[in-house]
Amino acid sequence: MDARKTPVMAQHAAAKQAYPDAVLFFRLGDFYEMFGDDAVLSARLLDLTLTSRNKGKPDEIPMAGVPHHAAHGYIAKLLELGHKVAICEQMADPSKVKGIVPREVVRVITPGLVTDADQLDGSSNNWLASVDLGPCAVGVALLDLSTGELLAAEVPNLAAVLSEIARALPREVLLGASSAGAETQGSLADAEAALRAAQCRAALRTDAELADDDVAAALAGLADSAEALAVPARRAAARVLRFAAACNPSKELPVRRIGRWDPAGVLVLDSVAQAHLELVTSNSGSRAATLLGVIDATQTPMGARLLRRRLLAPLTSVERIRRRLDQVELFVVHSRVRQELAPRFAEVGDLERLSVRAALGEATPRDLGALRDGLSAAARALAVLYAIDDADLRETLGLSKGGIDAVSDLAFELERALAPRPPVQPREGGVFRKGFDLELDECDELRRAGAERMVELEARLKQETGIGTLKVRYTRVFGWYVEVSRGQAERAPESWRRKQTVASGERYTTPDLDDLAFKIEHAEERHRERELSLLRELVARAGQASERIRALAARLARWDVALGLADVAHRYDYCRPSVDTSDVVHIEDGRHPVVERLAAAGRFVPNDVDLDLNGERLWLVTGPNMAGKSTFLRQVALSVILSQMGSYVPARAARIGLVDRVLSRVGASDNLARGESTFMVEMRETAEILRSASRRSLVILDEIGRGTSTFDGLAIAWAVAEYLDEAIGCRALFATHYHELTTLADASAHAANHSVSARELEQDVVFLHRLVKGASSRSYGIAVAKLAGLPESVLARARAVLQSLEAGQDVSERKTPKRKTAPDARADSQLDLFAPAVSTSKAERDVLTTLREVDVNRLTPLESLELLARLKQRL
Repeated sequence: MDARKTPVMAQHAAAKQAYPDAVLFFRLGDFYEMFGDDAVLSARLLDLTLTSRNKGKPDEIPMAGVPHHAAHGYIAKLLELGHKVAICEQMADPSKVKGIVPREVVRVITPGLVTDADQLDGSSNNWLASVDLGPCAVGVALLDLSTGELLAAEVPNLAAVLSEIARALPREVLLGASSAGAETQGSLADAEAALRAAQCRAALRTDAELADDDVAAALAGLADSAEALAVPARRAAARVLRFAAACNPSKELPVRRIGRWDPAGVLVLDSVAQAHLELVTSNSGSRAATLLGVIDATQTPMGARLLRRRLLAPLTSVERIRRRLDQVELFVVHSRVRQELAPRFAEVGDLERLSVRAALGEATPRDLGALRDGLSAAARALAVLYAIDDADLRETLGLSKGGIDAVSDLAFELERALAPRPPVQPREGGVFRKGFDLELDECDELRRAGAERMVELEARLKQETGIGTLKVRYTRVFGWYVEVSRGQAERAPESWRRKQTVASGERYTTPDLDDLAFKIEHAEERHRERELSLLRELVARAGQASERIRALAARLARWDVALGLADVAHRYDYCRPSVDTSDVVHIEDGRHPVVERLAAAGRFVPNDVDLDLNGERLWLVTGPNMAGKSTFLRQVALSVILSQMGSYVPARAARIGLVDRVLSRVGASDNLARGESTFMVEMRETAEILRSASRRSLVILDEIGRGTSTFDGLAIAWAVAEYLDEAIGCRALFATHYHELTTLADASAHAANHSVSARELEQDVVFLHRLVKGASSRSYGIAVAKLAGLPESVLARARAVLQSLEAGQDVSERKTPKRKTAPDARADSQLDLFAPAVSTSKAERDVLTTLREVDVNRLTPLESLELLARLKQRL
């Protein structure tokens, strides 16, 4: 018989046909099996043994499988590689089904639709994004199924889409277009190419056509929040909801509203600025070396996610920024409240994601236990806040507008129902407390002490009948029975039914015995079924309260962020910034939040900055390498970002006039994937800065033009600085080693020279890291090379070349003399070596200069010989 035509394989074929682009996990008993191409792919990617069904026969089918209880690890790996996984489950207990077990695809898991806690990062959202290209604008939507959040917005063009994608970092992106969208905004292929060029690491998928009826159907139930959206945003929201619903055919999505998301209301941070400033990721890969790593003192996963989102999307509304700062200040001032709240928040857990798992029917007993404990901890945290007597403080925390729903009814029910430590999976048993359900307790007692119940029944029957030899027994063939000797058989009650006659007497059954025997025989099964039934009811009850739990979690997250930022401000001496609509960026004794944390205590040197659109708005920063120019540039940008996200800043005082975007070109990097050199990457990023900067932007540029020849680089740096000053007129910091550029300050009323000071001691240099007014006269590059460990012979030669260059002499003349053939050639050469040092030979002058500059105390014997050999060769 053809294996492909068996009923089971017919089920598989139907499921695979419905989801052809997914790897199908087909449930067979205790395993998920993959067949055909799915098996070959899974065996290669998951390191599984590839077998076959009907091996050696014409209808042989490749097959690979994984245990169902360990499937989540294999699924996670496939998702990381960008694949979709369709889960086809058995819809009935095989032991109770005659014939083929019914099977259905209950869920399709994609990278953007993960809800399993083991596959999620608690500190960041797991976004599924959708992009809808319209004729005049582009719609963007973000869905985090694990938290039930849906955001949608309209942006003007594809460049703005890339900026928002870089901010959200979704794991999966759906690309689609309206009927006229592709003509105006470019094809879907162009959009995909742009995302890949921007190094978007999400799984990219082209979405099917979306008709108006599809939009209405997808947004059914969300009409109130959808009506306020622009058409492109509404279509993007419909795309992401349609995709999520198709992947969860048997479940209602836990999305109740479309959240407000206004890209125009946040400070723009593109992917380049995020990378250069190391906001959430660092070049070293260490989280401790990022801004997020040093300011994240949150206690809850919800708070950690909110902090990350605020950091990448600082506000441009002074009123909202000040409200956030007010909450931080409250916790800074009231240290007792901060100290009491922190341990309470640490016990809350991830209420947001736990509630969504309950709403989706995926919550395990352990999840419910965590939900119970989290709600109890939240109630204790609220008690601390309600104890605040000051009405103004309660107003700041949003406590004065009525009570906050702590979902205490669900917390009480979970506490009453669940065991102190519920198991991870229902099959492990022991989910509920004793006394919660009488039927469950009875089943548990029967399965644990069935024999004792029979002994009790035997004693009662003896007492009722007066038959002292009565026995209750069990055999595999006849089951439970009452045995009475022949001499006592006539005393058996008429209600007893004779079951068997044996040589030793009569065997009977009674209604009580039958009832107890049935209960004992089915106690295990009844206990399992009853426990599962109660668990489903409890999960459904928690799911009904999901919206209330998420509302509570949102409040806790906001307080947690404020509490964490206050703790950082208190511990590391941050100040509250004054944020307004002025034209200045004024920071006194500003520090780099990451560098100062990683440096030895007290070693970081603070610096001031005072940029004013109507005064000095372009600072040309010069100074030695390693003196701290790049650190200074970054710390100013980070202070602006911290201020507008609603955080205290590492400084003695700060006043920040609103910035609409921070643009950065700091550091050097190649883009090998696109075949671009460091200089090309630098020019691309600089071009984007000049295109997108506005008068209210903050621009930081470090060493523009260093990747090409000196004159070309100087010309480019000069032109860029002039453009920032004259054409854009924004606040900018421009670090450079081109000292010629400092003359720009003489010709502009808005440009000023500042330098990072250093002190030279003999041939060494001491970096003071202090910014002073005026240009630097030297770069001390050779001194830095010495600190880096370059050989003394190389350093000596570099000093000699530098002297020649500064004197305007030619250092390129390096001719190799032809070997003499005269007999006295060697003698002449030796005489030249000891000739007086008044020769006008270029080579001799270089040798003498090198000898004067060399520090013989730092030369090893081998280096001395090598240096002597090279000098002799030059002569």
